[in-house]
Order: sequence, then C-alpha cells, then structure tokens
Amino acid sequence: MSETFDPAWLALREPVDHRSRSAAAMSLLAPAWRAGGWTRVVDLGSGTGSNLRYLAPRLPGVGRWTLVDRDGDLLKRATAPDGVEVKRFVGDLADAGLEAIRDSDVDLATGSALLDLVSRDWLRGLAEACRDARCAALFALTYDGTIQWTAADGRRPADDPDDALVRRAVNSHQRRDKGLGPALGPMAGLMAETLFREAGYRAWSLQSPWRLGPDDAALAEALVDGWESAAADELGDVPGDGADCGGAARVRAWAERRRATIESGRFGLTVGHLDLLALPA
Repeated sequence: MSETFDPAWLALREPVDHRSRSAAAMSLLAPAWRAGGWTRVVDLGSGTGSNLRYLAPRLPGVGRWTLVDRDGDLLKRATAPDGVEVKRFVGDLADAGLEAIRDSDVDLATGSALLDLVSRDWLRGLAEACRDARCAALFALTYDGTIQWTAADGRRPADDPDDALVRRAVNSHQRRDKGLGPALGPMAGLMAETLFREAGYRAWSLQSPWRLGPDDAALAEALVDGWESAAADELGDVPGDGADCGGAARVRAWAERRRATIESGRFGLTVGHLDLLALPA
C-alpha cells in the first residue's frame, strides 16, 4: 500500500479514535476471546500501535501481537502495554498483510482506519484468509462518507453552502487507488460485512462516529486541511454546481470559512465511521 501517514497525525487522532470505537463490538468480541482461550493477534497497518494500545487492555490474558506495516519508522514508535508480547514485521499489506494471517497461528485479525483504503478484491482476500485461518476479525474506524457540521449543541445542522460540494469531492477522492487497487472508500464498511458473511462469518457493522467539538479543535483543523487538499485535487478548476469560480477556488473559500467556524469555538462536527466485527459461525 502506497499511503503513508505522519506520526503527528496519528497521535492527534488516537484519543478520539479510542473514545469513538464501538462498545458493542467489544461486548461481542470479549466473551468469544475468553471462551476460545485466544491470545494471538495480527494487526494490519499498525502504524504507531494505536489499535494495540486500545485493544490489549480490553482482552484478558497475555496477548501475543504481530504488528504489520510498510513503514518501519512508524513501527519503531509502537509501544505496548505491560505484559503484551509484540513482534514487528515491515511489509506491504498487498502481500505481507494477508500472508501474516495465513502463516500465523492467529486468533484475531485486526486493523484500524484501514478498510476504506483497500479494494474489493483485497478485502475479499482478507475475508478468505481469515476464513482459512479460522480466526475472528475486528476492523475499526472505517470512514463511511458522513461529514456533518452542527451547532455547538451537536443537534442543529450548521451547514455551509459548499459543505455538500466538498463532501462529494472528498468521498470521490477516497476511492482512488491507494496501492491495493481502486479503494472502496465510504463503501468499505458495508462491503466488508457482506464479504465476511459470504465467507461464512457472523458479521456486524457497528457505528463508531467521531463527534468533535471545541476541545478537538486541532483535529478538526487538520481534517479541514486534508479535506481542502483532497477536494481541490478532485475538482481542479472545473466549475461546480453552476458557480462562477472553479471548483478548487470554491474549496479554498470553504476551508477558510470552516477554519473560522473552528476558531469561533462554537461548533460540532461528526465524521462517520463503522467498526466491523466478524466471528466464526
């Protein structure tokens, strides 16, 4: 996979990722983990180890984790809770990720913020690799295409005229090839549920939205920066929705307005995600 990530971005999102994850997924996974006496985990796209730090304290017993990422520098930063055994493997998910599942005596395959970057074919291969290994799967925080600005109370919509334009452009940009074939982008969460069911699993797609407010201003600003770049790249100078100016110019103006929204300290922002849990039938 060709996508790379800044450690500062990963650190910024980690606490929000952790508070946003589906409690229902853990309430289903933890009993299966205990009943099966599971201990062995393969974590795909591990980065600096956020998924490890979230899951390990919530799964009883001494876990043995294999972390897989193409970026060795990120893996060097991956810290684990006490009592967890960790092996790090540098390799591309296109091959090494699925091989790690097939070649390991694994109980749980997992990852976070990964599936929206992959293709249908790769995702089908993941489901089949998990089936062949007879392991469970938990893939958290897959972007689902939802971007909704609200008033500070988090209830009343606070739409900008170009929110929809930017959201459509961002979601289209998400479907570009990230190195594992044409990415599924916002369709990945539901597609994963379908493909794991076809592989014989009991599977659930569970909501895990980011709900941001003034205390999350730094993350919200980073999101606006990223959305501005992606949407401007997608739209270029093509006029959008009958506007007199090019699409990229509209995106830049939108970004300035949304930065002002964040700076005001009176906003809410929901970014939709899904957590996939798949348990052997």
